[in-house]
Amino acid sequence: MSRKFIVGGNWKCNPKTGKECNELLKEWKKTLSMVDGSKVEVVICPPALWMTSLTDGIQGLGMCVSAQNVSKTGAGAFTGEWTAENLVDIGVSWTLIGHSERRTKYGETDADTAEKVAKCQAAGVSAILCIGELLEEREAGKTDEVNKRQLGACIPSIKDWDKIVIAYEPVWAIGTGKVATPEQAEETQAAIRAYIKQAVGAAVAEKVRIQYGGSVTPDNCAELITKPNIDGFLVGGASLKPSFMDIIKTVGPSKMATMWPSFQEKMSKDGCNDAAIAAFKYTYGVLTSGADVMIPESKLDPVETLPTYESIKAKPDPRLLKKTLVLKLNGGLGTGMGLEKAKSLLEVTKGNSFLDLIAQQVASMKKEFKTDLKFMLMNSFATSADTLEALSKYETLGTGSDLEFVQNKAPKVTATDMSPATWEKDKGHEWCPPGHGDLYPAMLGSGTLDKLLKKGYKYMFVSNSDNLGATMDLKILKYFADSRAPFMMEVAERTDADKKGGHLAKDKATGGLLLRESAQCPEADEKEFQNTDKYKFFNT
Repeated sequence: MSRKFIVGGNWKCNPKTGKECNELLKEWKKTLSMVDGSKVEVVICPPALWMTSLTDGIQGLGMCVSAQNVSKTGAGAFTGEWTAENLVDIGVSWTLIGHSERRTKYGETDADTAEKVAKCQAAGVSAILCIGELLEEREAGKTDEVNKRQLGACIPSIKDWDKIVIAYEPVWAIGTGKVATPEQAEETQAAIRAYIKQAVGAAVAEKVRIQYGGSVTPDNCAELITKPNIDGFLVGGASLKPSFMDIIKTVGPSKMATMWPSFQEKMSKDGCNDAAIAAFKYTYGVLTSGADVMIPESKLDPVETLPTYESIKAKPDPRLLKKTLVLKLNGGLGTGMGLEKAKSLLEVTKGNSFLDLIAQQVASMKKEFKTDLKFMLMNSFATSADTLEALSKYETLGTGSDLEFVQNKAPKVTATDMSPATWEKDKGHEWCPPGHGDLYPAMLGSGTLDKLLKKGYKYMFVSNSDNLGATMDLKILKYFADSRAPFMMEVAERTDADKKGGHLAKDKATGGLLLRESAQCPEADEKEFQNTDKYKFFNT
């Protein structure tokens, strides 16, 4: 029988503030994609006062919240205690029982521990039952004797072994930096399993999970977890660090953890910059995590009103154009229209392509406002050469890196095993442009952002190259500059013709605005997704 690994993080009376707790959870989230939740269960034991306030944050990482202790009593006049039923009531389904600090510092006996186990069993609370010997007991050769005594006291109270995890913690190794060798830990935990087989039965002995705890760190966990009777760890001080995720990753590595090095090597060899690699790493992590990226109705509120163009009182200020970049997104090919070149090269009218009309629009604004309006394109590796050639006749637009930056490229992923795709006949087919979301990483990684900032540019107007109706509006530019907002988006009211496209909504949790695309809508919510009376606005 294969046993699912389990890692516990016992924070004890740490850290000092709830703010530090939340900061730690944010750090953990950064590497969550490296962990496969189907391989390892994670249980976090924060101080009691923060159990409820941290529940959403911990559960949001796919982890469980656990108490560090529980009363041996039921409800009543027991100041400072909380019962197993109290834990159930606040949604906490785990607790530690019998930790060595409870035994040595607070005088809890084997009998106390057994009573606590009984209370948890009755309430349906899962327990990590801690056992382990003192240094003098190990030196006297009494390790197995102590473990049998502590465990044996609790066995009569256990009716449901599925709700019991045993944590063997050699007390002499807790917080001391001393660690039992992998051989010592395996020998002791094999003896614990043998005792359970003798006292309870082979089936229980085979399925019960036994953790090792005692100064476990990212440096020593890899060899420990290879031992057949070590089913995970109960971690103390190391669970208060971002590197705690390295322990979890070692125990339950995800596809991300095993596959990422090959992607990183491929991108580095092909000259991809750090920003491109970081952006793809995040996206690949989401893909391999199996995370639910759907946005259901339950998480949204509609946007009732927005400022209209007519209500804007700002007066146009042409001087702002000297600090403004007009950027066209031009990475798409026209293959769906029979063109093996940039889509923007398609003829629109009287021999003019999208690119021709864009160049003429820019020239018109330069003439009208008597300013050298900055214009650039974000091309892809598939559109760059054709685009630069087509625009070479417009000398005032600029050339080379003054006219374009090329968006990053992303390695294609093999659907069957999530490995980097290969195409020996044409290596170019192993890559694809990552889409408009690559705008910021591409600007950063190409050096374009730094170059523009050094030249004093402050604002950027962004639109698709095939959207000729999207032109610079000085009234909106002034309104945007006065607002000091980091981002502004033009939207329009939805009609029946737009109901299958994305819409604007409010995130119930944060109150912030978001765009929900059709691919992010659960099938059960499709009717409401298309409700243009409820969701009135879409991004143009």
